[in-house]
Amino acid sequence: MSEPHEEIEVFRKVSRGLSIAERSIFTVVALLLFVAAVALAWNGVLDIIPLFTGPAHSAISETAEFLNLVLLILMIGEIAYTVTLSVRGVGLNAQPFLIVGLIAVIRRVLLLTVEEVQGSGETINGIVSKSTIDLAILTLVVMAFVFAIYLLRKQE
Repeated sequence: MSEPHEEIEVFRKVSRGLSIAERSIFTVVALLLFVAAVALAWNGVLDIIPLFTGPAHSAISETAEFLNLVLLILMIGEIAYTVTLSVRGVGLNAQPFLIVGLIAVIRRVLLLTVEEVQGSGETINGIVSKSTIDLAILTLVVMAFVFAIYLLRKQE
């Protein structure tokens, strides 16, 4: 029979090894996210040029695509920040995930707004467009995210 002290030491070594493996995985994920964000930022630099050189009638859709890209970069950056906190051992925090969700909803609102402006949205019974209903629902979601972030900050 092994002594309890030996079992505890084996448990500590296994636990330490798993902790190192977990942090290694999070580090690789964080690096991949940062590389993706940099690649998207480079594409954003290239995508902003048509805003100045392209025809005036495409400015709205080009701007919407650019904002969509910028918000995607912000989402990736926020996720990478959350993963980085996990690597540092700080632990998971709900607030960065709420911010990512808020940015995602804002991205969707921008896309729907562009569809509305361009008149490409479909209507329900010829009265209300589908995107108007989507915008109303997304507005409620934004309010819920903001309220949750407010509560978390107030709690801190």
